[in-house]
Amino acid sequence: MFQCNHWSRQLAYAQGYAHGHQRPFYETRGTRHGGFGVRRPLRYLSYHLDLDASQRRKVAASFERVKLAREQAKLDRKKCDGNVTDVFLREDVAREDLHKALEQRTQIEQNMQDVIATELYEIASVLDDEQREEFAHLLRTGVLRL
Repeated sequence: MFQCNHWSRQLAYAQGYAHGHQRPFYETRGTRHGGFGVRRPLRYLSYHLDLDASQRRKVAASFERVKLAREQAKLDRKKCDGNVTDVFLREDVAREDLHKALEQRTQIEQNMQDVIATELYEIASVLDDEQREEFAHLLRTGVLRL
């Protein structure tokens, strides 16, 4: 049996493996209860941007609105797929009808862009200049995605 001590545990985490597991540690995190919710990105931003309580509340509200818009877009995409399927199953499939049914997808994506732009504007209005620079850096490097 392998003896566990502080240094072997530190080495296992540094190499990306949880002690005693074959899968990398970062692959096992969050898999038990699904993906991350709003709390972790908010906690991460709060730490890195040094947000106060009122800023945290406003950023959390913006994240929640983006999350709800994504869920609505997912439902709308399913509805759009159903409409395309209905058109496709008709006896006389018309190209114009398919095009009309697929136009809903562009509207869904436009709505998502509008929501994200609005919420980014709200977040930018809450942050000061230093925090905004750090937030932009997190977006640019891909650490934070919207």
